[in-house]
Amino acid sequence: MRYLIFIVFLGSFGCCNFVAAKDDLAVSKLVLGQGYPFEEYEVVTEDGYILSLHRIPYGKNNKGKIGRPVIVQHGVLASSACWVLSRTDQGLGFIMADHGYDVWMPNNRGNTYSLKHTSLNPNNPLDKQEYWDFSFHEMGYYDQPAIIDFILNKTNHEKLFYIGHSQGTTQFFALMSTRPEYNEKVIHMSALAPIAFLDHTRGTLRALTFFANYIVKVARFFNIYNVLSSSPWIRRIENIFCKTLPMSDIICENILFLIAGFDAQNVNKTLIPIITTYTPAGASTKQLVHFGQLANNGQRFLQYNYGWYKNMIHYRQPTPPPYDLSLVTTPITLHYSHNDWVSGVNDVQKLYSSLPNAEGKLVPFYYFNHLDFMWAKDAWKLLYKPMLEIIQRY
Repeated sequence: MRYLIFIVFLGSFGCCNFVAAKDDLAVSKLVLGQGYPFEEYEVVTEDGYILSLHRIPYGKNNKGKIGRPVIVQHGVLASSACWVLSRTDQGLGFIMADHGYDVWMPNNRGNTYSLKHTSLNPNNPLDKQEYWDFSFHEMGYYDQPAIIDFILNKTNHEKLFYIGHSQGTTQFFALMSTRPEYNEKVIHMSALAPIAFLDHTRGTLRALTFFANYIVKVARFFNIYNVLSSSPWIRRIENIFCKTLPMSDIICENILFLIAGFDAQNVNKTLIPIITTYTPAGASTKQLVHFGQLANNGQRFLQYNYGWYKNMIHYRQPTPPPYDLSLVTTPITLHYSHNDWVSGVNDVQKLYSSLPNAEGKLVPFYYFNHLDFMWAKDAWKLLYKPMLEIIQRY
């Protein structure tokens, strides 16, 4: 019960009508401040969500030459900022640009930078329930195709590369299994800490998955539709616990370890105050519940379960349909690690066996955890360099 109370407490901040000033958290400052070019676009999805799309068209030493496009997709509760928080030799957005790629960093619906809609206002009590009625399924089915088509039209390319972390892989698998024609538009997909199955999730998140059904009921009772959106309240709490209290860096470091897995050797302590400034970036309660369902689906990758009656309305069958991973024909490399408490080794191996055109790549450091895929001090040596070598084969 204590976990449920914790979620409700956090959710209460997300339901408030406060949104951090976009200028205060501008990704452009992170990119331009390092001497890189930066562009921002808006993409409108079929169902009316307006997504913010950030671009680094070329690196410092490329003399304005724009290479092949690559999508670098963030995970749950994150944003495009997570790829450019680190130094230029550690942040994946900078690294890809410096290696000749045209880097596109989308923001999922509902995060700090993508809170617009053609007809709905997420802060209007009359619109909130409808606006936040999405999970990673809608991100895969609506957002990713809109983003891919926009980039290809803008760059005059026929295909692009895709790199996703965590939920950024889940929504890719959802897209390619429900709209398989998009496989032809992706040259290669690099899946960092991939998620389709969550049967072997460990630690705090594993405990929380057992309360998925209760979270739905509590969220409905309190009219909580989104959680951990960037707001003055959340930022004040982060400032107290991660920046001003004695040993605050250790407190926040251990909170991260409880979620992702312990890795004191690779954590970049100087990044923690920056990370907690830009994350969490918000999510819908339905998103988190859908992940909770994945952990309790009996090793099945299923669409959102509304319950027997609503499933009949949505799917015309009593149970949610599975995502058919055999339709995901894009060449994929699954990058995974032993110490990832979210994306377990056994779950990645099951995913590997379900995909028709995949290879596995184990990170050669036992303690590498779920968040190290974005922020580890040795991410270049352990992950990004081998990943680039694979990408460059295509």
